[in-house]
Amino acid sequence: MSGTYVYGVTSAATQASLGSGGVEDRPVRKIERGPLAALVGDAPAGPIKATRRNLMAHSEVLQAAVAGGCVLPMRFGVVMPSDEAVSDELLGEREDVLREQLDALAEHVELELKVLCPEDVLLRSIVAGRPDIARARERLAGQPEDATYGERIALGEEIAHAVEARRADVVQRVVGGLEPLAASTEIDEPTHREMLVNAAFLVERAKLESFDAAVRKLDEELGPDLQLKYVGPLPPYHFVDTGSPAWA
Repeated sequence: MSGTYVYGVTSAATQASLGSGGVEDRPVRKIERGPLAALVGDAPAGPIKATRRNLMAHSEVLQAAVAGGCVLPMRFGVVMPSDEAVSDELLGEREDVLREQLDALAEHVELELKVLCPEDVLLRSIVAGRPDIARARERLAGQPEDATYGERIALGEEIAHAVEARRADVVQRVVGGLEPLAASTEIDEPTHREMLVNAAFLVERAKLESFDAAVRKLDEELGPDLQLKYVGPLPPYHFVDTGSPAWA
């Protein structure tokens, strides 16, 4: 063993589900100190590769644990020198900070919602709703690119503005429909061109059924052109104080 891999921190009283399929297929176990517990595994020799298998294993350990209670997630790849270092430097020295965050997030989980639309479908929708863009595309069709370069650039910019306007409209509809049921909301930048919304919501466990129902209603309202990807319950990745040294 060349260190201790750390998945996250939870309360010692939490009945976290521990599996055998952690990062690098190493068993997952708990290190307890006072009121806190760290979910850990033996780290392999050398750097831990961010393979899909390892990334999924890290996520699945945390997702299984959150079923039993709040878990403060570590980012992928955190290795401490030993079990003793986890106990002393993480759970011991950072006890007050960790307990404060666990108390604040105890009754909450994270739910992630992404809204996707294929690029061709989005473009057709924009053209259908913008006669000026439709006319400009028809006028430029078949004309020499060199002779219409400036017009094509202008049309491309107009389409880009229309896409951003559509994205802002969908974000507003999503947040307007779901934010009243959430304790906190984080809107991230889209990770690719077909993503219109990339949002995370901190939701009380007692409100999960109501939130699920609101997502189903939103799915119906947005229509078949927009695809919702809804994931959770998850550990509160977006809502942990990542500025703390404990999460470095």
